[in-house]
Amino acid sequence: MIIQTSTASFLIQTCQDQKDCITIHSNSEIDLARYFGSLEINKSENHTLPFHVKSCKQEFSDALILMVKEIDYFDFSSVVSVLG
Repeated sequence: MIIQTSTASFLIQTCQDQKDCITIHSNSEIDLARYFGSLEINKSENHTLPFHVKSCKQEFSDALILMVKEIDYFDFSSVVSVLG
């Protein structure tokens, strides 16, 4: 799954080594720290999304709630008109 905010892009994938874990890759270390502050942020060789964290699904759902709360609904109609 790909999530894009006004300040960062996130790629969410299942962990290869842990069944109940997901990996969140991002181009923004700052946004990863803001949404997943209690988790260790790692740097990878990927130049497009060089930062990642491993998270349980509950922590990820909490971060999604924060992302939704930050939507600027004042400008939301102009974004929807561009997409539609």
